[in-house]
Amino acid sequence: MKKHISKLIVFIFGIGCLSISSSEISPFPFKESSLFWEIKNPNSNKKSYLFGTMHLIEKEYFIFPKSLKETVASADLLLMELDRIPSPTEAMPLMTLNKGSFFDFFSSEQVDSIIGWAKKDMKMDEQTFRKVFYKLKPFVAVQIAVQLQFSGKIESYEKSFFEISKSKDILTEGLETIEEQMSLFDGLNKSEQAEMVMENIRNPKKSIELLKRMQQTYSRQNVDSLYLLIHEETSFINAKEADFIDNRNQKWIPKIIQKLSSKSCFIAVGAGHLGGQMGLIRLLQKEGYTLTPIKLK
Repeated sequence: MKKHISKLIVFIFGIGCLSISSSEISPFPFKESSLFWEIKNPNSNKKSYLFGTMHLIEKEYFIFPKSLKETVASADLLLMELDRIPSPTEAMPLMTLNKGSFFDFFSSEQVDSIIGWAKKDMKMDEQTFRKVFYKLKPFVAVQIAVQLQFSGKIESYEKSFFEISKSKDILTEGLETIEEQMSLFDGLNKSEQAEMVMENIRNPKKSIELLKRMQQTYSRQNVDSLYLLIHEETSFINAKEADFIDNRNQKWIPKIIQKLSSKSCFIAVGAGHLGGQMGLIRLLQKEGYTLTPIKLK
């Protein structure tokens, strides 16, 4: 159902190398897998690494040993989806509608359901909700709904990586801009954006169960299993899968290859971008790179 959750939170190391070490394309699913992969450039002796994150994750599933910190700290370049965490001032214009209101996207019945959800889960009365959300884009409600589903303390790999890069004065670059990320949601039509919100608030219990399964699968470090879990859920956004995952992966590959040619890189993106036939691991293997999984403990 909630395939888009994975896009928002949609995604770990005591290092011990596994047995796969080949420039051939790995079979699907991986025989052995990890969230963390060493990248060997066929034209360079520099070592780089690829790591799959969950953008938000409960503390019990957050594994961040010393070896991970050391790997990041030794890189020439930290390459992530974005080159920084946007400030509220920077993000607000991208979260605000240029015309119309939040409520224009929904039927009266849907608005009633959203108001009920806001009262129950956000502890916000109708008047306040209408005032706060009037000019906000629908995906803001999705982000809030997702965050409300976390029961424990939330951690962030991205924040941790940025802190390390800042303390070690490591160059940080992004594979895309925040404007490009937000355009994924702006590109949905009104009914799609409405359904994206309704799916998150229609059955909170099921959403929480899915989020828990995703985190548990993530903690087992099998990116193909995570990929399959994401794809077994059906929703309107299936038709947009190419835009949210596949097309972005293919756009990122030339940028990644360019950086790998001259620098030792630590690349960290959502784990949903690693698995599958069009995932970054197999796309890099197709380009001649050898990727070796490193099991995290």
